Amino acid sequence: MNLKEKEKEEINYWRESEFESSERFTKENFLNKMQECRHFDYKANKYAAFIRNKTRVLEVGAGQGWASCFLKKYYLPEAHFTVTDISPYAIQSIAYWEEFFRVRIDRAYAAKSYEIDAEDGQFGLVFCYAAAHHFVLLEETLTELKRVLRDDGHILFLYEPTCSALFYPLHYYYVNKMPHSTPEDVIVPSRMSAISQRAGLKYRNIYDAHQTLIRSIPLGLYFRMLGKLPFLQKALPSSSDLIFRK
Repeated sequence: MNLKEKEKEEINYWRESEFESSERFTKENFLNKMQECRHFDYKANKYAAFIRNKTRVLEVGAGQGWASCFLKKYYLPEAHFTVTDISPYAIQSIAYWEEFFRVRIDRAYAAKSYEIDAEDGQFGLVFCYAAAHHFVLLEETLTELKRVLRDDGHILFLYEPTCSALFYPLHYYYVNKMPHSTPEDVIVPSRMSAISQRAGLKYRNIYDAHQTLIRSIPLGLYFRMLGKLPFLQKALPSSSDLIFRK
């Protein structure tokens, strides 16, 4: 699948989805997002030092923008929030979450992760949740996010699937054989390190297999093992948070 085909599929998913289209706010969507919200809250607490006191926030690959609504409600009520996603159909659904959380997102528009409509150095915090592995053009994305980032700001890619280059082909095959709404990818930390250097960003990969949304018992046991044997996370498929700064 080439880039245009993949981006088209990502865009149209939010129009055609049975439970997540902008046509209606479904019970299934609500329950699924609330489970993810508990996990996102765990991440927000973990990285509160990078989040607190930020006055301008950008979320990329936001889907329906529920994470920004939650962050504005409970962490940064006074901050200015900009929410973007590749799909205009996803952006249309932000109104549901604004109403639920009783917040107002300041600006929301459809945009590719590597084409942000913002002036240089605007945001103290740029983040995405479980979305960066969908950004095919990761180097172009990081270069663009660096452009809009303040000199003292941080970029957080939270809850990303990762593995070593050795296991990447197998893991890529596995995640794309599972039932998913859109094509999946996996981030290789060593490749991300090289991409970050070329983009002029400092980078940390923080493995975090302790808290996942895995519902399968075998996979749950697998991630518990990784949590107890962290040295295995550098080679085997795992979960990571990626932190970038200038």
